[in-house]
Amino acid sequence: MAEELEKVGFVGSCMANPQNYASNLTVYYRTPTTKEIAAKANQALEEARKKDVEAHERNLPKIEINKAIRDRVISIMKEVGIPDSWTERDLKSRARFPKSIRHDAGYLGDLNRNVKISDGFEYATSTYSRLKAAYDEYAQKAEGEDALKKAEEERTAAQKLEERRKNLKLAEIILRYSLPETAEWDDILEALRGKDQRLDLAVSMSQTRGNWSDGYYRVSNALQRFTVKTPEDAEIQTDILSCFNDDIDGRIFRDTSWNYSRLFAEAGDQQLSTDIQTALSNVEDF
Repeated sequence: MAEELEKVGFVGSCMANPQNYASNLTVYYRTPTTKEIAAKANQALEEARKKDVEAHERNLPKIEINKAIRDRVISIMKEVGIPDSWTERDLKSRARFPKSIRHDAGYLGDLNRNVKISDGFEYATSTYSRLKAAYDEYAQKAEGEDALKKAEEERTAAQKLEERRKNLKLAEIILRYSLPETAEWDDILEALRGKDQRLDLAVSMSQTRGNWSDGYYRVSNALQRFTVKTPEDAEIQTDILSCFNDDIDGRIFRDTSWNYSRLFAEAGDQQLSTDIQTALSNVEDF
């Protein structure tokens, strides 16, 4: 008696486009990520493939039995002289010499219908390979998108953290010097540099180093506010004045003896110097 084969071809029910598995995901208050969709699609495909493989393995001994039955039937038919095919003239043809049409013997059709020796595993395997390639490509794209999204989230978090640190530092400096609560960085810089003429000069030199397109006016104005009280003050004033020439280049204030880095580093009030430099770094436009 012929064996009935189990169904094979579960992969055929898998969606051609992995994106369609988004509707099969349960996530609350958000849209599923591409990576989650890719994982769901791959899970569905592999589960279907597992069913096909298991069913095919159970079918293998049944297929062997059916092959033996078919061989036996065909052998008997040949022994009794029944051919495996027959021909007839094409009665629908209007040709002068109609062609003959070949037909398989009826028992072969009966065998094909009732004694199956193929469960469609090869076609299912081909379908699986095609879908697997598409799903893998989608998954690779998801990995790339996930990496970009993660990097963007990290950048955003870093920006927020940096902004928070700036706000905390802003508040700290405002409280330290009893400045108005509404003070911004440029207000703070203006207020603090007025507390020390050397630091005031250092700020002007640093700003000119960053942008010398408008000349030396910042340093010149700071020197006008600069009062010589000590021999060292005179040395500083002379050194800075020697930097003025027709060939305007703000880098000279970086390289001169009493450059802005030295003035910041040797300030009498290092807390004030640090706070001024913090404010200077947060002023966008000189």
